[in-house]
Amino acid sequence: MDKTPSPSNLQETEGFIKGLIQHVRLVWRLLKDSRVPGWIKLVPLTGLLYVLSPIDLIPDLMLPVLGELDDLAIVILSLKSFIELSPPAIVRQHLDELAGRRVSAGRTAPRASNSTIDVPYRVLGAQERQTKEKLDD
Repeated sequence: MDKTPSPSNLQETEGFIKGLIQHVRLVWRLLKDSRVPGWIKLVPLTGLLYVLSPIDLIPDLMLPVLGELDDLAIVILSLKSFIELSPPAIVRQHLDELAGRRVSAGRTAPRASNSTIDVPYRVLGAQERQTKEKLDD
C-alpha cells in the first residue's frame, strides 16, 4: 500500500493551513483595533486561558489524542466566535487589507443595499421641462 498523499489532499491541507494563518492574522489585527469593543476581545483570551488552565474537559494524560483535540477545538471556536462577534465592517476592512486590496483610510466601500444619496431636488413644471429639453438637445 502506497501511503503517499494524493495531490488533492496536499492542496486541501495547504488551503487549510493558509486559511488558518489568515484567520490568526485577522484575529491579531482585530485585537489591536481600537474600534472593536473590549468585551469582544475577551473571547479569544478566555479560549487561551482554558488551554493554559489545569482544568480540562478531557484530560490530556488519560486520553492523549482527544485531550489535545478538545484544546484545539476550544481555541478554534473562540477565534471563530471572536471574528463573528466583531463589527462586520471592521472585519471586512481587515480582510481586504490582508488580501492586498486598497481601502481608503477609516472607510470601507458602502454596500449597495445601504447606499443613500441625499441631495436637494425640485419638481419641474411643464414649461421648465420644455425649456430644459430644448437646452439638452
